[in-house]
Amino acid sequence: MNQRFINRLSRRSVLGAGMFLGTSWALKACNATVSSDTGAAGGDLVVASFPGTTDAVIREELAPVVAEKAGIDVSAQPLLAFEQIARVKASPENPPFDVLLLDDGQNAVAVEEDLIQPFPADQVPNASDVNPGFLKEGGLAPVFFAQGIVMAYNPEKVSTPPTSWEAMLDPNLDAQLGLVSLNSILGTSFMVEMAKVLGGGESNIEPAFEAVSEMLPRVSGVAANPGALLTLFQQGEVDVSPMWHNDVLTLAERGVPVAIAKLDSGVAVARYSLDVVQNPTAGLDSALAYVDAMLSPEAQAALVAAPYFYIPSNDTVELPPALAEAMGIESVGDFIAMSHGLDWATINPQRAEWIERFNQVVQA
Repeated sequence: MNQRFINRLSRRSVLGAGMFLGTSWALKACNATVSSDTGAAGGDLVVASFPGTTDAVIREELAPVVAEKAGIDVSAQPLLAFEQIARVKASPENPPFDVLLLDDGQNAVAVEEDLIQPFPADQVPNASDVNPGFLKEGGLAPVFFAQGIVMAYNPEKVSTPPTSWEAMLDPNLDAQLGLVSLNSILGTSFMVEMAKVLGGGESNIEPAFEAVSEMLPRVSGVAANPGALLTLFQQGEVDVSPMWHNDVLTLAERGVPVAIAKLDSGVAVARYSLDVVQNPTAGLDSALAYVDAMLSPEAQAALVAAPYFYIPSNDTVELPPALAEAMGIESVGDFIAMSHGLDWATINPQRAEWIERFNQVVQA
């Protein structure tokens, strides 16, 4: 089998890739600067970011907004969500972060472990502009931004647009397939979506593993993270793969032949929130000021603009034409209506086993 691996599919290498892709940054009052310091001194607000594109948009676009609106010193580290959780869990009384950036799955873990505190919406004015569909029950922080899990394909190689994840199993599909590690939300979500169209789901992932085994002879790349998968697609080594909707648009902006397949099963969504830890060292007021700035129209407009194309949560922000056309939506509400979430309460207890099994299958 002609199979290319981007990094080894291990927890250590995924974390290493993440730390390499992003550098910590710091804000001083109204002057945003990038710093290699991984910690904060004194009363600095310490927040978490994600490696790669998310870290880039925070450093390049959102940092100046936060500096202007919050007027506080901020230091951030790009780490995967489960690593954020692990670090806070290791030191709950003196947490290394004041505000976490978590997907729904890790958000559920943080709640179960009592690592984050209820969200005081009345102290965050911009929360009133969050689309109601992105407000969470149980006093949890609202969605900060969202991503759609889509099938990306090269229209120059695939003449008939796919309408189902099952297309990746079609032996007549003359295309190189790409996969991504289940350490990523993208990889795990893809497996659940594949299982669903084959009669399984969160509580029965077996159909997805059978599908992966079947498609392996035509898999030309198994990426350790979504960023590495993006590189494979850009280099023409992958023609069909699961991908974040915004990564598809980023590739299109670069002139790469790529399109989003309109699948009968719809679009699964990954949602991310800014969660204040139980004992924020910098204080609750500073943490909430940061969250408020990140939910502001200015910050949210930067998130959705080219070349990032994240789905904003602030209902007052307009979507750029490229995003609206590619996804077939005109508003944040349209995206919420056409997307569906996953049952992370069912996924989380099984995920470690899925990751280990996937790694064994693709490396066999």
